[in-house]
Amino acid sequence: MALPKLNSASYQTTIPSTGQKVTFRPYLVKEEKVLMIALESNDQKQIVRATEEMISSCILDDIDVNSLATFDIESLFLDLRSKSVGESIGLKVKCDQCETQNDVTVNFDEISVDVPDENNVIMLTDSVGVEMRYPSFDDVSNIDPDKEQSIESAFDIIMKCIVSVFDDDGVYTAKNEGPKQMKEFIESLNTQQFQNISAFFENMPALKSVISFKCSNCSAENETELRGLQSFFT
Repeated sequence: MALPKLNSASYQTTIPSTGQKVTFRPYLVKEEKVLMIALESNDQKQIVRATEEMISSCILDDIDVNSLATFDIESLFLDLRSKSVGESIGLKVKCDQCETQNDVTVNFDEISVDVPDENNVIMLTDSVGVEMRYPSFDDVSNIDPDKEQSIESAFDIIMKCIVSVFDDDGVYTAKNEGPKQMKEFIESLNTQQFQNISAFFENMPALKSVISFKCSNCSAENETELRGLQSFFT
């Protein structure tokens, strides 16, 4: 006699960068196990691959997970965890004054992703500008962990995220120009122009929550901003 099948509830959420509504189910023990093994390995590529597989399995609509922005992945994973494990998480947060680790509970409904209402255009001169996109999950997963903080990786991400370059004469699509031309273009920027493009990534949306707590040791009032998925699961 076959064992009974357990039916999972389904929920709906919104992909932050596109506004698209998608339906998902909570993740299962077998999927959580794969992720836990990946986390124990401390292998960044294995963790990324396990996260991708989990989200792909749990989203019931037809979407390309690899093409989503990194903060979309963070938001979707948070939604999955909320409905799979619980709608809050206990964290250890250091006091700003005495550095004592405090137990703080964060509700997932207090965590948000704020996507600015902008057209992702950066002007480099009065007549020359670039149209940017946010890094996709695929872009980030292909970075060598050993070179994550390197100048080479920064250049590579910038090249991948330039959609087009434009001036008074026309628009030049990055895909049509090719990697060599785009690399030469980036290397021709002056320091200020490069910093303007870099700021686009520094201000990229991410999971964010401001938490307030009173230190259990020195009674100091603290206000701390948690930013990015790693802040909520370490």
